Amino acid sequence: MSKLPQEIIVDILTCLPAKSLIRFKCVCRSWRLLISDPQFAKLHLKRAHEDENINRQRLLIAADPLYSVDFEAASDGDNGNTLVKLPYPNAESHNDSFAVGLFLGSCDGIVCILNEVDSVVLWNPSTRESKKLSGPSSSLHKDFWTGLGYDSSTDDYKMVIASSATASTRSDQIMVEVFTLKTNTWRTVQGSLPGITLGSYYGEFWNGALLWLGKQESDAAHHLDVIVPFDIEKEKFMEALPLPNHFYTAVLSISGNCLCVFGTLQPSGSYFEAWLASEYGVKTSWRRLFAVPVDKLCLDCYSSEMWLTKKGEVLLDNHGSPGILTLYHPVEDAKKLIKVENDGDPFYESAIYTESLVSLC
Repeated sequence: MSKLPQEIIVDILTCLPAKSLIRFKCVCRSWRLLISDPQFAKLHLKRAHEDENINRQRLLIAADPLYSVDFEAASDGDNGNTLVKLPYPNAESHNDSFAVGLFLGSCDGIVCILNEVDSVVLWNPSTRESKKLSGPSSSLHKDFWTGLGYDSSTDDYKMVIASSATASTRSDQIMVEVFTLKTNTWRTVQGSLPGITLGSYYGEFWNGALLWLGKQESDAAHHLDVIVPFDIEKEKFMEALPLPNHFYTAVLSISGNCLCVFGTLQPSGSYFEAWLASEYGVKTSWRRLFAVPVDKLCLDCYSSEMWLTKKGEVLLDNHGSPGILTLYHPVEDAKKLIKVENDGDPFYESAIYTESLVSLC
């Protein structure tokens, strides 16, 4: 291996999972320096985004114990490698006990967590590195929306908390607090969302923007379902994009390099649909993937996380059946169940993340 050109070694190593690379740091000094290099972490992450044959997407479940779920492996029938137990972030380094209260965002393998004592913590489940943030001034108990994104112009990660409760008395004003990882500081910017009410508290990061679901006033009696974007680089809200249909309930997801919307339809909610967009802001880019009767999915309580696998199955983290994840194939009308052992609260939090070597330093 030492006789191979450096570029071939890098090409081979970027194909490997983060867990293996962390072990390979012990092989020799040159490999430790290479794998620890932030530029290598970027190449490793880029490979995961661009190579369809590489599977690094996981579902993080805040059960007791904490689980990382390889749903693509389950989709392929490899049940032996589906569930991996993870240790919680080092409680001693944060000077408090650690239990997940809410997931506040996920981007490039970094997950933002609000624990049960209201500390905000960034954590990379792959490297086990964690960082406790100084508290934002806004309340994280009601009327808030959060997300984690990457600003390519500054090569920095930003945590965003938007709150209407701490803004001015004008109903369309939103106070946005932005934490930047490199400076380790929060700053406040004012935002305006005239006629729009944000819905989902957890924003998905896609193509440089955090995206939340919301409702926009269309007339006195009706509201339009929309996606509300926040530009991470410019740190401002952008024009809302209408959803492709009128949903009773909806969930945003990023599957591969595409934006997905899953939802049940109004007024009866009798059908479950999935829509896909490959380019944000182009209304005609929406494509309906399928529509199936809701009773085929047994959605007793709506899923907080959904994902479209490479085989076209839908991952449902169905809180109506605690401890059970469902992979549903809409074309074959077939289900696969993934059982998650849980000694704690049966209604746990969950978030999608990417296995990566991205550092919090």
